Amino acid sequence: MKQVCLLCSRTSSDSNLYCQEIYCPAEMSPIILEYGEWLGDIEILKPVMTLRSATLYEAQHNKQKVLLKVAHPGEQHIERLKREAAFLSELGKEPHPFLPRLLPPYVNTTIAKDPHGRAMLQDHLMYFYLFEYFPGDTLRDLLVKNPQLWVFHIGWLMVNVATAVAFLQSKEMFHYGISPESVLVRFDPNSNIPQVVLCDLGVISTSKNLRSNWYSTFMLPAYTAPELVDNPTPLPNYATDVYGLGLILYELLVGQPAYSFKLHSDKDVYEAVRHNPMVRMNRTADVQEIATIATQAVSKNAADRQPSAAALAEQLLKAIGEPPAEQRGWRPSLNATLIVVITLLALAFLITLIINFQEVGNAFS
Repeated sequence: MKQVCLLCSRTSSDSNLYCQEIYCPAEMSPIILEYGEWLGDIEILKPVMTLRSATLYEAQHNKQKVLLKVAHPGEQHIERLKREAAFLSELGKEPHPFLPRLLPPYVNTTIAKDPHGRAMLQDHLMYFYLFEYFPGDTLRDLLVKNPQLWVFHIGWLMVNVATAVAFLQSKEMFHYGISPESVLVRFDPNSNIPQVVLCDLGVISTSKNLRSNWYSTFMLPAYTAPELVDNPTPLPNYATDVYGLGLILYELLVGQPAYSFKLHSDKDVYEAVRHNPMVRMNRTADVQEIATIATQAVSKNAADRQPSAAALAEQLLKAIGEPPAEQRGWRPSLNATLIVVITLLALAFLITLIINFQEVGNAFS
């Protein structure tokens, strides 16, 4: 295992991390597990991403490949992960296609009884939950490989993410921390259409509990809506999550984050979000309509944005259209197969009867 700083990205293998930057409390950084290490009866295969509040791993549990999310130490991080697991548990056997499919944390329980699990790691009691394996990369990693995706891939990808957030909003839930790290993406091997899972649900709070559940340190400052900066009691507003969606869309179009944040202190990034313009939109020739949608969504004034994630998704669908239907080879259904088999058996039986009758007739003649 190693200690990884969430601010400056420095690492230490001896859990004795130190950083010379005065803004960086590296010694408080969480411990990240590596290949072959265990958390309870769960074997770590590799870390997928490290968020401000939790780390997502590819792991193996009961001989099954899964995704494992472990909360960082701290009461707020633990309670946030518990809310996330509880919400996913309530979906039961009908999970949303763009949200994680929760799995039991232990072999002898159910998600209804135990949506999250606990296990000791050194001197810490770690809280975690498991969900079905999704063979994709984080959107952040995808952007490192290809900073500017094809415009239709951008549109279809963002429609899916906006649809997931719209589902949260339909349940009167607020995310407030959407970023490229929140999304897993894979391209379907047959259709090459992007598929997504919103693997982090942010603050995941109702409007009633937002005041008590809110804390700003679970999210990246560069993806914080202006109305959330230095606001200990943010108001519930679906347009705040529209800003997060718009910021990702904006980044996908221009090929870089709207606000530079690597190796910058949180204070400097927050200041830029409040007062500085975003990186200039330099890609309009092939994406004029979508660029207009993105520019509206990232307005510093919440009232000027699309009112909800559903409204944003609807605008994108009108601009790019539905993805093409997946082309599949013809395969007979089980019923059709049974009908064919029964028909062949009946024909064989009739042929056998005819042959037998002919042989009997020949014998009498």
